Amino acid sequence: MELMAVTKKKISKHKRGIRNGPKALKPVPIVFLCSRSCGRVKLPHLFCCSGERLNPSEQGNSNN
Repeated sequence: MELMAVTKKKISKHKRGIRNGPKALKPVPIVFLCSRSCGRVKLPHLFCCSGERLNPSEQGNSNN
């Protein structure tokens, strides 16, 4: 006979929320500035108006 784990008391929504809080999805920055030519705001997965795709790591290095 195998025994299963069973809770002794119902866990409230508040306590469950505290326990699961760190598991929540973190917000990510979804807007970048096009630093090539126009300076417009764009989404990271879309091409710029100049037709070149920019990685977020390359955004600050526009000295070229």
